Amino acid sequence: MHALDILAICIYFVVLIWIGLSVARRERGAGESESFLAADRNMNLVQTTASTAATDLGGGFSIAMGGLGFTLGISGSWLIAISGLSVIMVSFLMVPKVKRWADRVKGLTTGDLFEARFDRRTGLLAAIVIGIAWFTFVGGQIIAGAKLMQATLGMGLTVAVFVSGAIILAYTALGGLKAVIYTDVFQMVVLMIGIVFIAVPIGLWQVGGWSGIVAHFSSDPATASLVDWGAVGWKQAIGWFFSIFPVWFISIAAMQRIVAARDEKTARRAFFLTGVPIEWPLFAIGSTLIGMIARILLPDIADPELATPMIILELLPIGVAGIVIAAYIAAVMSTADSVLMGPVAIFTNDIYRKHLKPDASDASLVRVARIATLVIGTLGIGMAYLVPNVLDLILYAYTFGAAGLFFPMLALLFWPRATASGAFWSILCAGSAAVVWSAVGEPWGIAASWTGWLIGLPLLVVVSLATQHGADERPDLFR
Repeated sequence: MHALDILAICIYFVVLIWIGLSVARRERGAGESESFLAADRNMNLVQTTASTAATDLGGGFSIAMGGLGFTLGISGSWLIAISGLSVIMVSFLMVPKVKRWADRVKGLTTGDLFEARFDRRTGLLAAIVIGIAWFTFVGGQIIAGAKLMQATLGMGLTVAVFVSGAIILAYTALGGLKAVIYTDVFQMVVLMIGIVFIAVPIGLWQVGGWSGIVAHFSSDPATASLVDWGAVGWKQAIGWFFSIFPVWFISIAAMQRIVAARDEKTARRAFFLTGVPIEWPLFAIGSTLIGMIARILLPDIADPELATPMIILELLPIGVAGIVIAAYIAAVMSTADSVLMGPVAIFTNDIYRKHLKPDASDASLVRVARIATLVIGTLGIGMAYLVPNVLDLILYAYTFGAAGLFFPMLALLFWPRATASGAFWSILCAGSAAVVWSAVGEPWGIAASWTGWLIGLPLLVVVSLATQHGADERPDLFR
């Protein structure tokens, strides 16, 4: 990599830290905890949309899509299309209800939501489950960013883990959720411009446009499927949907963006725009095309998931390539900082404020949140160092969180007959079953999350029908 590219990357990361410092200086004083944990509940449409999109696309998707384009071709774009469809469905089914509740009672977290609908015990359990799941997710995102830095900057993996983790901790601990959202906007703009509007056009020009891609791959029966939009097949597409859709319903990062949005209309529109046009068609097709172009120009890439950064270095001018690579690395970080804020909010709000020090002042909550950011982030760096496998960590987070909370979340929003006992035992048993099933290697090829659902859903229904609502329950909360 040219020295100008390295300089551009360094400047880029300095800007991220400067944003955190600026937010911290501006938000000192009364109401600081609302800024740190909820971004003042006043984020506009651009901020909410960019942050939601960056959080989703920045993590596994930003790495995976170039790889899918390289190995599966254009049909790999349906993965992001399905994610976009999931976001749109959430924008109608979940966002309005959660936003109205959050604004009415100043709710912050998944634990708050479950406590409001069911009871304190169920709220605490939901908070613990989502906190553990998203803590694991932190490690997965840090190692993802580190691997990109290793591939593009030539760093050793250990050094890259600590550098990427330290940058994330710096601006997140300084400015909290508001700094995370502000940096997300910056990162998303640069990433979309760099990949969709610069790298893709230059790459298409290099290979003779879409017709050149078709001609290249169609000439060999072994690669003809790469230009077939339906090559993935409906079974794979359905599998992707049931892997992605539940995560949006239980995501603490999604919850925080709903809470942070200025109003219900802003939150609903932001999630819709994230699905269309950002995830589909712009990012889905653009990132997939990059992978296909890389297969033509750089067919010997050892790791297909590094197709995008490698082709960016190959195609873009000196300096511009550095900025886009920095944005690509930072896009992964945008998911890492978002998932880091999830467990931080859970600990600060659901454990410290409710159970350890109910009379805590606003200033002390912010101090605790900053300390929690540093501690949880440092533990996440350690996890990334000890388990340097992105997919393992992310799948564990998805499995544990979605298995335990998906159906109780649906019941919370749409089934007034659901009781606190039903939700509690469903979360506990389904989450535990998924962890155990995963630990024993998922016998007979049955996914751990499916095992959790097979136990959790009947338990939720049976126990709810066999028990009565407690005095603290609010079955009419979302009627």
